[in-house]
Amino acid sequence: MKKIILTATMAICTIGLFAQSAAPAPLTSKRGEMILPEAGDWAISFDASPFLTYLGSFFTSSSGLNPAPTANFLGSNQTIIGKYFVDEKTAYRGILRIGFSSNSLTEQTLQDPNGAPATNPPPAMVSDKLSVSSHFIGLGAGMEKRKGHTRLQGYYGAELMFWLSSTGNDSTMTYGNAYNSSTNPTPTFYNFGSGTANQSMSAGYRVISDKPGSTFGISALAFIGFEYFFMPKISVGAEYTWGITFWSQGQGTLELEQVYTDVSSGKPADGTFSYKTSNTSHFGVDTGVNSIFGNSSNAGKADLNIIFHF
Repeated sequence: MKKIILTATMAICTIGLFAQSAAPAPLTSKRGEMILPEAGDWAISFDASPFLTYLGSFFTSSSGLNPAPTANFLGSNQTIIGKYFVDEKTAYRGILRIGFSSNSLTEQTLQDPNGAPATNPPPAMVSDKLSVSSHFIGLGAGMEKRKGHTRLQGYYGAELMFWLSSTGNDSTMTYGNAYNSSTNPTPTFYNFGSGTANQSMSAGYRVISDKPGSTFGISALAFIGFEYFFMPKISVGAEYTWGITFWSQGQGTLELEQVYTDVSSGKPADGTFSYKTSNTSHFGVDTGVNSIFGNSSNAGKADLNIIFHF
């Protein structure tokens, strides 16, 4: 009995020693710096192309300048892509963009009535103003699992993304020469659409507001990729995605002040009118489908990225 217990004990110790010897040592640089990410590390991704172009320029015979690399977004939708490592093999991924913009343009128009302008004193002018706004809100989250113990790391996982954006720019026009169906049915104005100054509504209409419908989208994606750590905590890599995406653009509204011919009487008439614009939707299942918040320019391609861990 004692021999059996002693033999079993030795076997367990041998297995334990073998497991300890088989476990790979942490990968470090000559300075003792950790090369691979660790628990508690954060990471942020950028487009790798400017960095690779900069390095590649050193090996060409071109006499041109070698411009410094720039930190570009991975996708054209200006999303920030980051990770948080809960351990060396598991990371949470996050994607974020919250953007709003507002711009205005003011042009001068002859004040009505707009007969031949006097040369002295100068003609009276009024201000026409164009206000433009847009928005993009995108949120995404996922989990990433990693494999490998060398500088070359493979990873895979899944993520879910939502976005809400203005399909175009919401535009509102205000005019110095007011429209009045009885006293001033054909006011002079600046046509922001064509860039024509001192245009008359006798040409047909003028736009008061143009508001395209907003777009809502959702993507559920699986991904697979790799990273190579060429320096401690700095890697280059690429990934492919596969999954589903759906987005829908709602109807927009176009509001006009318009002069027209009444069909029933055949006489000129005028008024303010609102028109609904078209709406559309999309559903897709594919590889590389809309990998960054519905950005179809990424479809079928792997994002080449550079990732900094800290």
